Amino acid sequence: MVGVHEKEITLRMPAVEGIKANTPNGFFHALFPEQTETWGPAFLESWYVDVDGLNRNSPCEINTDIFASILGNDERLGHQTVYYPPEKSFYFHDYTDFSFHPVSEAKLKLLLSNYLLRCSQSCNSLTDIENLVVKFREEKVLKQIIEKARAMLEVEKSFFQGKHGKRRKVDGRIIEPDETPNYVQFVQKSIVKDPDSSLTISTAFHKYFKYCQSIKQKPLTRQEFKGLVAEVIREEFRIGLRHDILNERNKQNWGWLGIDCVLPGLN
Repeated sequence: MVGVHEKEITLRMPAVEGIKANTPNGFFHALFPEQTETWGPAFLESWYVDVDGLNRNSPCEINTDIFASILGNDERLGHQTVYYPPEKSFYFHDYTDFSFHPVSEAKLKLLLSNYLLRCSQSCNSLTDIENLVVKFREEKVLKQIIEKARAMLEVEKSFFQGKHGKRRKVDGRIIEPDETPNYVQFVQKSIVKDPDSSLTISTAFHKYFKYCQSIKQKPLTRQEFKGLVAEVIREEFRIGLRHDILNERNKQNWGWLGIDCVLPGLN
């Protein structure tokens, strides 16, 4: 801001009714009026008088709350994005097949980045767009928004399960809400109580992976498997995950004492 005196600079977060249409806040208010009403304007604004005596506007800080809510879309229009904690994944609703599809965090960051770029292109000549094009599109900023979206868009475990659950489409396959997840099927069909046996996470995951191949379904990642299967085994057998189970090399590993995997063909 060459030639601008500090006393001429004012910072403000405008009231919703005071947002100007041709400013960055105006752009997002026009696209997402309800989110703006709930979470406030998209940016803290800096207003100053330049060397020519013109009032200029610059978005100096980003409101991560509204951007996290923007990722959630508008459920009333059939557009919805949710975060599903059991799988640590985002899903978006595709109204063309009335099911939820997984969406990567990389794609959500790309969407946010594109919104900011479009905003910069719509602003008038009295708006400084550098922060829109550079600062707010940096990885650390987009990551902050995604982290906040996880909490804001989080749904219950029952969201995709049970009588009132939503259907999903993963890898081209429709998964109905009343269908038992493959990791639960694996526990119910292959894990048995055996006081003289133990089962490590490594062995269980290897056999689970084989099971998913046999039924042509996508397996969980090892990290997802550990948490979800541990919960199912705790419910089914009343035993918890522990870190003193010896593996084939006689080294301590995560696993369970008192159960075994017996489903044929999973070795």
